[in-house]
Amino acid sequence: MIFKRFYIFTGKGGVGKTALSLAFTKHLTEQGSKAKLAYFKTSKLEESTIQYEEVLKKAQELNIETLGLDLLDSAQAYIQKKLGSKTVASWVVKTPFFKSLINMIPGFNYLIYMGQILEYLKQDPELVIVLDSPSSGHALTMFEATKNFNQIFQKGALYDDTLEMIQLLKQKNFLQVQLITLPSPLPLQESQDFIEQLQEIEPLLPVQIICNNSLIKYSDLKLPEELRQKLTNENRALEEVALDAKQIIPFCMANDSKSLVKELLPSMENLV
Repeated sequence: MIFKRFYIFTGKGGVGKTALSLAFTKHLTEQGSKAKLAYFKTSKLEESTIQYEEVLKKAQELNIETLGLDLLDSAQAYIQKKLGSKTVASWVVKTPFFKSLINMIPGFNYLIYMGQILEYLKQDPELVIVLDSPSSGHALTMFEATKNFNQIFQKGALYDDTLEMIQLLKQKNFLQVQLITLPSPLPLQESQDFIEQLQEIEPLLPVQIICNNSLIKYSDLKLPEELRQKLTNENRALEEVALDAKQIIPFCMANDSKSLVKELLPSMENLV
């Protein structure tokens, strides 16, 4: 089976991005892929990383390799590549000016992260990265910043680098954006808005809506009236966005990471 090189799982908070990212990475590894789950440890320099310790713990329980990206390390790696000196790069990223630059310029942090991810993929042709991205707004910023910096700098190293990044992202079978949502009208509408915004930034980027926690699988069961009404509303909402069965992830009963991922695995083949 041929896999894409870079999968981005994004969406609003609480839609199940991390669980699906874990399950999808597990599926890829079981199919023989050299897949790693990537996540951003920080969005600003010197920010706490405690919020992602749980992600790392779950990945370790599932024997999933991870790629925890630190903003300072990623910035230093980029500067070292350009200047050819680890010592100088280490000095530059520690200066107050550079720290202020990264923390203050909108999207610069995500541009650095995008560049680091693509560098890993270039260095290892067999590597597949599954990014457990922050919320959909941050994902939009990541793509928007890449394009904006390319347009701002009409020549020079940053222009060349961002142009290469854009060309790589648009290569056939390289990228897939999985936009995770829930089966109710507002989240589904927000997902459609995201796709429209992303297409305005870069029309050729492949993105699809994945609806998580659907009750459709249980439609033949005798459900309580409250759940029956929820299922009716869910069906109506899904019909409006015309998702096919492959884009719908059923609600899972499991309440621990291992069981949840195991229950999700059969649905992951449809997301490749």
